[in-house]
Amino acid sequence: MLKQNIVIVDADFGNIESIENAIKHLGYNFKSLKNVSNLDKYTHLILPGVGSFNAASKKLQSSGWFDTIKKFASTSKPILGICLGMQLLFETSDENGLSQGLNFFKGHCKKFISQNNFPLPHIGFNFVKHNNSKIWENIPNPSPFYFIHNYRIKQIDELATVSKTTYGEQFISFIEKKNIFGAQFHPEKSHRVGLKLLKNFIELR
Repeated sequence: MLKQNIVIVDADFGNIESIENAIKHLGYNFKSLKNVSNLDKYTHLILPGVGSFNAASKKLQSSGWFDTIKKFASTSKPILGICLGMQLLFETSDENGLSQGLNFFKGHCKKFISQNNFPLPHIGFNFVKHNNSKIWENIPNPSPFYFIHNYRIKQIDELATVSKTTYGEQFISFIEKKNIFGAQFHPEKSHRVGLKLLKNFIELR
């Protein structure tokens, strides 16, 4: 059986250091890669992200990561997108102009509708009501996770399993389908439950 060996996509739009520290704390092998290379030796891929969907999409395409991530997904090895990384797993976003995502999930990323008493960005801890699937094993339901974002996914891919959070409106805060997983929150900044979620992801086969 292969020992877990995680690759973190470092395409200059992710919060790499906090994810590295979390995985190091959990005791797993990992490598952060800026440039595309052969990923055959890696068992799991993490796509972090902060900033603009439009800029990140262009960066993934120009750097070759776009096709490399799709190829990795075709091997059925687990992929986890975090924050902007989750949004990039969907079809499109209208942030700074319509942009294409990786299209693992059907859906479109749009900005929150600003409402009284719910300022933007959505920042801080909020509860995720999860679906008790394997990746949520031994995590209380609901549990608080750390968020910071202006855009969200509302449309549901009918073939995917989703977990939800409410901030003025209900939105998808976690999604999974086969070997592809996405977290709108930052598990690496979410204390014990966040570390447990990362551990559960890394232990997936």
